[in-house]
Parts: sequence; structure tokens; C-alpha cells
Amino acid sequence: MPSVSDYQIDLDVPVQLEPSQVKTIAIIGGGASGAIIADSLLKEAPSSFSKITLFERRSKLGGVWALDEETKKTPNNIIKSGYTNIKTDPQLKNPFHDRSNSNRFEKFIITPKSTQERFVETPSYQGITTNIIEKMMTYSDVNQWNLPEKTPEERTYVNGLVVRDYIDAYISKNLENERFELIQNSTVEDVERIPKSVSDANEIPYKFRLTIRQPANEENDVWYQEEFDSVVVATGHYHVPFIPYVKGLEELQNKYDDVIQHAKFYRDPEVYKDKTVVVVGSRASGADLTKYIADSAVSVIQSIRNIDNTKRFSKKPNIVYKPTIVEYQLLEEGGFNIIFEDGTEVKNPDHVIYATGYQFSFSYLNRLLGEEVTKDGVVISDLYQHTFHINEPLITFIGVPIDGVSFRVFEYQAILASRYLAGKISLPNRREQREWADKRLSEKGFTRAYHTIGVVDSSNYLNGLIKLGEITNTKINAGRQFPELKEEDLALYRAAGQRLREFWDER
Repeated sequence: MPSVSDYQIDLDVPVQLEPSQVKTIAIIGGGASGAIIADSLLKEAPSSFSKITLFERRSKLGGVWALDEETKKTPNNIIKSGYTNIKTDPQLKNPFHDRSNSNRFEKFIITPKSTQERFVETPSYQGITTNIIEKMMTYSDVNQWNLPEKTPEERTYVNGLVVRDYIDAYISKNLENERFELIQNSTVEDVERIPKSVSDANEIPYKFRLTIRQPANEENDVWYQEEFDSVVVATGHYHVPFIPYVKGLEELQNKYDDVIQHAKFYRDPEVYKDKTVVVVGSRASGADLTKYIADSAVSVIQSIRNIDNTKRFSKKPNIVYKPTIVEYQLLEEGGFNIIFEDGTEVKNPDHVIYATGYQFSFSYLNRLLGEEVTKDGVVISDLYQHTFHINEPLITFIGVPIDGVSFRVFEYQAILASRYLAGKISLPNRREQREWADKRLSEKGFTRAYHTIGVVDSSNYLNGLIKLGEITNTKINAGRQFPELKEEDLALYRAAGQRLREFWDER
């Protein structure tokens, strides 16, 4: 059986690990993706993996569903018009690379607390609710929210804190497992590949050294390192905000840094009481913010792509719909104008909130995989099936697909990745994986659509993962099973998704 090192040289060798080659695994991220991959790995036989460590950089579990009631204002000095994740979220320097560091001890280094923006706050806000039905927002083995007093209809769409508690409970149930370790308040800042001495030709010739930063006190951080056989990236894609390029916008940000905001930092509509607010974006957060802010603001102008399709949007009398913004004009007498695509203008609104989404950012992989690990924060073009890194067979990603069957997509990915890391299945050779990624790129381009697994594609995608994960040897214990997803479940999901697409102006 070919080893990983064979695979890295030969493009035509199928990718497969030997059983027990991977013993220790680091999971980065304590949200929905981290929860299901941890549980799936632990459901493999104890002989498969000896240590599974989940790193979460916050004190709370739940990923994007954890609510930070207080947050800072939008850092307009960093999130500038048109900036990509390379500029907004660069990798921190690794103090272990500085041999002259006077604060270096045997196993850790103390440094002044980093002042670089790390986008730790989540985008959850007061009143946020799920927009995907309960069955698809939960895992197959615990497929209901912990709301026994609620009717099925009341559990269909729930407050975000319910989701946070669900994820917390799902991770916490494994804390008694001696093979599992949860490390919170710990940020993985660097992943390096280091050689190791091997005596067996089938043994993996390298490990991954993770450099982790923790708060030591109010003034200092402490850094330390751990080594693992494999790394699972489960950090999601709702951390680094994106504000698109618009003519004159960066100049406006430089002059009036309180005017431009990003939806990530929105928390409460009362902040906008008696204000005039422009909301840019028509998807979930844009629709929600427009609706909520209108209860407090004098006027809300929502800028959407398709101005002719507003019949499903809020009809509150103080909401006005405008097309795309094409320019910001600073005025000589002070203030500014917003020019819309139809030639209309709005002068001196109090705030402009960009609900224009987020970029993928894996800064801790920049040195290992190169800064182009994600193209402009939109596409991770070196992933096979949105899961397996084509150039590094021991790094897998869970939770990349967008608009899929939500948590259920993550579950299918996690089962497939667990079987692969346990040496139970093989993946196509590297050439075939690259052909899959290139075909996807030619069809979708460097756009959000590349990683979108919507209502039309979901069935084919999930069935493809099942086929890849099929274990032909009946003597092998399969571990966690792929859940059955019935056609009526998908039909219900598609119906809900259709309503949302129409509401969000998706074409």
C-alpha cells in the first residue's frame, strides 16, 4: 500500500493512509464543524486514534452562535473598501522563530499581548434566529433542539442561543472520554510541518507542530507548541468581515470612521434610534438588520442588487429600497453624498452598515500552504470535495460548504474524513482531485458559488460523499454511519430554501 510520501511525489497514486498511521489529531475550532468532527473521530475504535485535541480561541463554545453582547465599533482602519483577508487578517509572527527572544523558556514564550485585530467577536446579534429547519440544523443522533416544552412548529426556527447551547452540549458530552481534550482560550497561530526520524517505510515522515497563543494576564500572552499527526480545520467562515470596493468609500472611511460599519459588529437596534441608516446587502443579515433597525431609526435605506424584486421585503413605512451604491462623494462643505446606480442620492446618513458577508481566512496556515491558501478570501481552490487539501493529505477541512444542508453537510464530511484518517478508505489520486477542483473552478469561477452547495446540488453532493466513504471490507468496523436523508426531508429543505432565496433576492 502506498504511503503518504509516495502520494506527495506521484500524481497517479490513490491517496490512502495505513490504519494507525494517524494517532494524534488537532481540531481547530469549537463551533458546529468542530463538534461533529470530534464526535465522529471518537466514534472510531480506540485503536484508531489515541489523542484528539480541540482548540477553541474563545472561552465559549458554539462558534458563530455565541453572542457577544458588547462589541467594539467597526475597525475602519483595517476593514477597508475592497481589502482581502491577506491585508485584514495577516499571520502573527511566531516568537519561537526568534532565537534571540529574551523571554524564551524551555517550553513557552511570554510576549506583550498582541494588539493586532483578530476578529474574535462573533456576528451574532440580539434576536438572531435560525433560517434552516430544525432537522437540518442538528446532527442525526441528536436531531432536536433541547426545547421539550415547545411544539414542532415552535422549534422550526429558533433563537441563536439555542444553537449555541446545542453545540456546547454536543462537545461537552465527550469531555469524559480520555482520548479527548478541549483547550479553550487558545489561538492556533502557526502550523508547521516538521520531519521526524522513522524506522518503518510506511510511517509518515513528518508531523505538524502547532504554535498556540493564550492570554497570560492583561498585559501578556504565553506561547507554546504541540505536535500532531494530522490537523482538521473547522474554523468556519464568519470571522473576517468584507466590505466591497466602491469609488470614494475608502476616503470616506478615513475621514468619518464612525459612519461605515459592518454587520459583524451590530448588536442592538436602539443604537440607531432617531437615525438615518443605509443597509447594504439583501441576504439574511441585511434583511434582518433593515427590519430591526427600522423599529428605532427615522429612516432605513436598504441597497439591494435587484431593485425590481422587493415585493417580499419589509413594507414598514420608514424603509426605502435603493439599487447598488456606485460612489461616495466627499463634499467640500463637509459631509458626503451616496450615489446609487439609478442616479438618486442620499446625503449624510448617520450610518452605513455593510451586510456584505465574510472571507475565509486561515492565517495560521499561511506559512505552510502559502498566503493564497484562499483566493481573495472567497475560494479555497486546493480542496477536493471542499474537504481534503490536495497538496497536503493530512490536513482536512470541515464546514467549508455554504448554503448546504447545514449541520448535516458537516456530518457527512466528518464521517468521510474520519474514515479516511483511520485508514479505512482511499481517495482518488492527486491528479483526479485536481481535475475535480479545476472543473469546479471553470464552472463557478472565483465566486461565492464555488463552495455553495444549495438546494439543487445538496443531494448529489451528499451522495458523492457517501460513495467516497464506502467501506468494501465487511470485516472493518465502520464507526459512525452516514445518516439516512430521505427525499421528503430534502423536499422540505428545498421548499424552505426557495422561500429564502426569493426573500434574499438570490438569482
